[in-house]
Amino acid sequence: MGSANASRVLSWHKVGRRLQILAGLVVLILLICPFAIWLFEKGRNLNITSIGAGYQWLARTLFETSSAYKLHTGPGYVVYYVVRIAGVSLIAFGTGMIASRLVTTVILKGRGMGSTRAKGHVLICGWSNKGSEIVRELRATAGDETLRIVVLSRHAQDPTKDESVEFLHGDPAEAEDLIRAGLPTCSTAIILADESDPTATAGDKDARTLLTCLAVESLYPDVYSCAEVVRSENRPHFAQTRVNEMVVSAELTGALLGASARTHGLSKVISDLVTRPGGPEFHRISPPLDLIGSTMSQALGPIKDRFDALLIGFHNAEADGFDLNPAAGRTIAAHDVLLVIGDNAAVLAPHVVH
Repeated sequence: MGSANASRVLSWHKVGRRLQILAGLVVLILLICPFAIWLFEKGRNLNITSIGAGYQWLARTLFETSSAYKLHTGPGYVVYYVVRIAGVSLIAFGTGMIASRLVTTVILKGRGMGSTRAKGHVLICGWSNKGSEIVRELRATAGDETLRIVVLSRHAQDPTKDESVEFLHGDPAEAEDLIRAGLPTCSTAIILADESDPTATAGDKDARTLLTCLAVESLYPDVYSCAEVVRSENRPHFAQTRVNEMVVSAELTGALLGASARTHGLSKVISDLVTRPGGPEFHRISPPLDLIGSTMSQALGPIKDRFDALLIGFHNAEADGFDLNPAAGRTIAAHDVLLVIGDNAAVLAPHVVH
């Protein structure tokens, strides 16, 4: 199937090249014709006394139904008919090239074989049944209604079934495909445990995800990356890739189920906090200027009164995580990023740190 599609695309490219060559020949003929008409008609036609007049005759003849001037020689009539035929051919070739380019573009886009022009987008490498939920969450994020999402997957057909998502067919572990998908200009790369191969085991999926992480981090280490890990025992391998965040599917699911068994209703709380729209959510905010120098316990009340939010922790730059429920005497500094839970996104928006 893939080779057949590639053959069709190549054939369209060949047609496009032939049309370009023929169009170039036609243009060359039209450039020569004014010189020829001047050569044959000079001394017999008072309207064609120079090569410039020959080009004027060509321009008028192309847009009129007959020769711009009455011709007096047989060779002149031959040049006239060449111009008429070449003019019609040029229009046909131009139309053919445009049609060829359009058809090629449609074929490439339909098969995910083109490249994206998106910038600041979220790039999803690989695709699984979690992909639709990820897209929904990204779309539901306040202020991100127009966020561009690009999916790069080995699936032969678009697996997203979402016209707002740009699909590209390719291997996320290959540098060329990652560049086609706009890795250099994306804001975040999400690397999923790809399900394009139904026979792949959990170990196979993690191995391929690991290769993609290595490719992403080696090409553009500044891109913020989040990776899905299927088996928790593979966590140390992913830690070597310098990926920014790892979500271990089995570990997270197992831990949540166990915690919910001990603390009934916990799964609903977690779901409310991490899913949108509506309900309280996590927000990273910069500290209000008047709270700099305050302690944790002193800031709890003002943040609740001002933002209707609960301060629960501080960003830990060294661990690239958060210190939750810090000591009451922990002082807020100007460079701190606060982690709060709140449902009034509009009030929090001026202070949100992305």
